[in-house]
Amino acid sequence: MSFFSRFVQHSVKGQKNFERARSAEEREEYAKAKEFFELSVDAYDHYLAQQRDKGKQPFPSHLVMAGIGYVRLGRNEDALSVLDECIRRKEIPDAYLHAGYAAAKLGRKDSAIAYWEAYPAWVEQPVIHEALREVLNSLRQDQSSLDDACLVMAQAIHRQDKDNAKLRKGTPDQHTIPANRGY
Repeated sequence: MSFFSRFVQHSVKGQKNFERARSAEEREEYAKAKEFFELSVDAYDHYLAQQRDKGKQPFPSHLVMAGIGYVRLGRNEDALSVLDECIRRKEIPDAYLHAGYAAAKLGRKDSAIAYWEAYPAWVEQPVIHEALREVLNSLRQDQSSLDDACLVMAQAIHRQDKDNAKLRKGTPDQHTIPANRGY
């Protein structure tokens, strides 16, 4: 750790490590992604505590990044807490997607269905929309378990990320977060 790193805000550390983790996931370096998610979540834990102590509200984009990190690390209760707060304040599609995943992992079928049903239709993510349609139909008809639904959704998110990466190649603005995701 360098001398100047102590002056970097926790929200910035959280965001940078989140972006590094997502990039590592795209490269299928999952051990590295987990390390970066751990760093990101640690920074967001400090940031969220600071904001609460000051009586301020964290930015919704920070809440969704923290929530996704929590989900990736299996901290599903924490994920639902911050993602619910994010959803109350702003319609960010990934918040619905990951809140549904966290609820499903906790065995809360009705909550998972509600989050996934609320996933915005305006989002240009066809792979995710198709997977959601299939998962919601099978859950409503009791044809699959919540773990199976989570697996299908995780695979769909991965495929959609791959498709988004292909679309971004060759564009001048190659961000890790594709357009029309609500951030």
